[in-house]
Amino acid sequence: MKNQYSVKDKLILLLLALGVGCFGFILPDSLSDHSKLVHFSAHFGMSFLLGLCFYMICTVKMHISKSLTYKILITATLFIGVVYKFWEIVTQGMIGNYSFHMILGSTGVATSMSQNISGLLGAIFLIEGLVERNLAMSVLRHPKMQNE
Repeated sequence: MKNQYSVKDKLILLLLALGVGCFGFILPDSLSDHSKLVHFSAHFGMSFLLGLCFYMICTVKMHISKSLTYKILITATLFIGVVYKFWEIVTQGMIGNYSFHMILGSTGVATSMSQNISGLLGAIFLIEGLVERNLAMSVLRHPKMQNE
């Protein structure tokens, strides 16, 4: 297990943490009341979970490269977020009754996507800070890998 972080690693982790704060708390104003905090928690948590799951499936099960894995997890998680938001808009009967600009403003699409990005950055922060460093060593120590 690599215990030392290089300056580049520390800078990446700092930028990811700042991204979580900016996209999660500051830009969408997630801490102003209880309802917004619950909304933030739902978007952040689901994006975080999806990001980690996609990372583990792609790297551990499918042995896909790290850069392609990040592209897959970001694209898939944001796509799922957009589909969910579209479903939410359709079920409220807003399509056809309001202008596109009105729908985007009243349903909080930008806020939701910002909170989803925050969850993704949180997942990448965890992956880069803990999982990536410990996963490589645990895979190498696995008895199946030592026999090959």
